Amino acid sequence: MLEEKLKEIGFSEKEVSVYLCIFQYQKISPARIATLTHINRPTVYNVAEGLIQRGLIAEDKAGKIKYFVSLGESAIQSIVNAKQREIFNIKEKIPTIIESLKQLPKQGKYSIPKIQFIDESRLRDFFINRSAVWAESALTKDNTWWGYQDHTLLEHYQDWADHFFSHFPKTIKLNLLTNKKEIETQVMTRKTYAHQRNIIYWDGSKDFTATHVVVGDYVLMIVTNEHPHYLIEVCDKVMADNTRELFKSVWRGLKKE
Repeated sequence: MLEEKLKEIGFSEKEVSVYLCIFQYQKISPARIATLTHINRPTVYNVAEGLIQRGLIAEDKAGKIKYFVSLGESAIQSIVNAKQREIFNIKEKIPTIIESLKQLPKQGKYSIPKIQFIDESRLRDFFINRSAVWAESALTKDNTWWGYQDHTLLEHYQDWADHFFSHFPKTIKLNLLTNKKEIETQVMTRKTYAHQRNIIYWDGSKDFTATHVVVGDYVLMIVTNEHPHYLIEVCDKVMADNTRELFKSVWRGLKKE
């Protein structure tokens, strides 16, 4: 179990063997490590050098024989610290890179992919980063999201809804069919943007297992009722216009009932 956990945070199989050997013996020679782990000595040196650079072990050169020394379990925190420094350095460089890219001469017209598949590992960031594009597209049409929303979308990604309505024009609204669940009641009674959400609780929703909405020139299908979550985005004006008219017709029919 421990071996697998170490691999999950970036250790290779040989790093796991060498690291745990040094940790258990506290101070041990490369030759002894090679014997115990069945890893040849040159590889032991290479692996240990990598562990030293990551702050996980140290090298004792005081005597004629070289030893590797464990720095204890708390040294594992150095992995987190290194990652945090790396992310901080990247974040500092991103604005400059973006500005430099803007200045580059463009030989062709930027084209958004017609169809995108976004898996669960990227979905939350995609929602946030894509919101401005969807909002802009909505404003070129009727300022409205049309469609059916599965309640599990709110259960898992309510922070995206909060972000969207706090960052974009209050003229953008939702006309959605959905299933009547506690999460909907909470949003409609507690959120300041509830007046922008026009909701019809639809008896036919039990047959729907995914959110299907249209906004501007985009059609989205979002599956959140089971893992892995995913999203399919289609950017197509004709498909979006036809899907919008379909949902408008369903909406008008249900409003009359």
